[in-house]
Amino acid sequence: MKTKENVNNSKFNFFQSKGIIFLLVFLMIILLSIFILIFFNKDKQTSNKKNSPKTTTDYSIEKVVCYSSCYGVNKEETQARWNLDLSQYTDIAIYLNLQNDVNSLFVDNITFSNIEENTFHLMSLPIEDFGKTPSGNISVEPLEKIELSNDSPITLRYLNQNFKEDCVITDIETPLVFDGSLLKRGKVTLSSLKNTVSFTLHLIDSSGKEFTYPIQIPINLENKETGETIYSGNYMEENFLTNAYFYILGNYTNR
Repeated sequence: MKTKENVNNSKFNFFQSKGIIFLLVFLMIILLSIFILIFFNKDKQTSNKKNSPKTTTDYSIEKVVCYSSCYGVNKEETQARWNLDLSQYTDIAIYLNLQNDVNSLFVDNITFSNIEENTFHLMSLPIEDFGKTPSGNISVEPLEKIELSNDSPITLRYLNQNFKEDCVITDIETPLVFDGSLLKRGKVTLSSLKNTVSFTLHLIDSSGKEFTYPIQIPINLENKETGETIYSGNYMEENFLTNAYFYILGNYTNR
């Protein structure tokens, strides 16, 4: 005859067994979930590695030097004022580390972070003209591709042309100097000239293989730590790059 105590013990053993089974099932679900997460993460990482472009140590960028200044075209000069169209430029020198001969270099995919204006240009610049102020307005057309000479450094000019037209300067007793000091005299804030130019640098070596490197260059006109600004006449920055190796694309085909 079953006593009440035996019945209670049976119930306890029953629920205890169910609890153990439930716990084991719960642990198995957790372990299975962890296994699935690990498996898919490894698979994703493997897939990303396969899809990621490979780099080469044969070609890399060592440093980028930027020289910024300003110039103006005098439209009107009277005894009381000057009337100028102001332009700001940043000359860019990209120093390359080339282990093999290079047949050609070019840039494309040219974009600017500031999309509110249409006064921005990127153009090829002869190395002998680096840092030299243009004598006047130059004719500039938007370019999708810029062929470069096989030099190191390669040089480009970022130009914000005629960003401020009819800039009137009335303190004519002070001589007019056509450099970055025009920005201060024309009451141009440096924050209004902020921009970043981006492009892809392509390299074709002597075997016909193509390599690329995407570049973003901020147009900096001041150093808040040192207090240096383009207002003093010009502003220069030198940035050294680490492990800036070109990506391997394969055999080059004209686009």
